[in-house]
Amino acid sequence: MLTLASDKPSLDLEADIDQVAAATAVGYLHAKIEQQNSGVVRGNICELTPKQALCPKWSAEGKTMRDIAVLEDMSFATVNFHLNNARKALDAGSLAQATAIATRLGLI
Repeated sequence: MLTLASDKPSLDLEADIDQVAAATAVGYLHAKIEQQNSGVVRGNICELTPKQALCPKWSAEGKTMRDIAVLEDMSFATVNFHLNNARKALDAGSLAQATAIATRLGLI
């Protein structure tokens, strides 16, 4: 639980609040929230096929779909197909989000 209550009727932001301590507290709060969220990324265990894992891996390394198609000797449409299926399997809204989720889960 987080409270912003104070026993003072009013606060002077310059005199009453240590800006370094406030920034540190916000940093700790953010880290704790991220730690809590990282443990429960998805309710179910997600598995990707080898191609569904390979395509986001290349994407995470900065390769475009055309680059991936050339590297893996696939058509552009096939790369798009595998990336879309990986995105759906990870319940991600975008390729970037799918790549982040797959990385966090250790799938790529």
